[in-house]
Amino acid sequence: MDQATLTAWNGLLASPAGWLLTFALVVIVPIRGYLTLHAPPPRDAGPIVLSARKLARYWKIIIWQWLLVVALLLIVRWHGLSAADVGERLGDARLTAGVTAALLAIVVVVFAIIFWRIRRAPPRVSSAGENPMRYLAPGFGREMVVFTLVSVTAGICEELLYRGWLVNVLRAATGSTGVAVGVGSAIFGIAHAYQGVGGMLRTMFVGLQFALLFVYVDSLIPGQVLHAAFDLAAGLAMATAETRRREARVATC
Repeated sequence: MDQATLTAWNGLLASPAGWLLTFALVVIVPIRGYLTLHAPPPRDAGPIVLSARKLARYWKIIIWQWLLVVALLLIVRWHGLSAADVGERLGDARLTAGVTAALLAIVVVVFAIIFWRIRRAPPRVSSAGENPMRYLAPGFGREMVVFTLVSVTAGICEELLYRGWLVNVLRAATGSTGVAVGVGSAIFGIAHAYQGVGGMLRTMFVGLQFALLFVYVDSLIPGQVLHAAFDLAAGLAMATAETRRREARVATC
């Protein structure tokens, strides 16, 4: 980071709008996500109602995250920075392309193994019970189409917010890249508290990898591509598992 850019980021530390955005990421996003996902569905809700509620959640996620990104871009622009200064840049083209391709290959292999295990494992007739994540997992069809938009949105927006914004702000505030990466990853995990303690810790670890990737490559692009691909593959895996459970329930009737 050149001196002029570092000075601009230091100037953001005195920005009320900047602190408001940071407060939203640290406090409002985790609380909102937890309360929204744990809101119980109607007792007699059928598949159509549950699907409609799920689609509404998807669209709220998409709109909410893009609004936060618009706020981010307006704030940095007001302080003389651009999207490139946040990390939305190619950087070293060969390094960026090579790292992105290598990590995507790993994602493909890992999820190929997961899908193979899902298809070979005997399906459980019962659903996920009261686990609130089942109300976020997509099914095939229209839900998967909108979930694809959610995945792309998460890949682009969450990397901008939690890596491009948060890591840079924390680095300016503490003068330490290591502290910025660690604290930013913890905040990213807390933002996913709705997944439970285990899910929050796993997300914290994944966020740490994304933050290290951003610092190493000096570009958000590999993390954004990988993040979107990972979320989409996870959605496909959940939809496949749920389809097998549904088929098993029908077969036992």
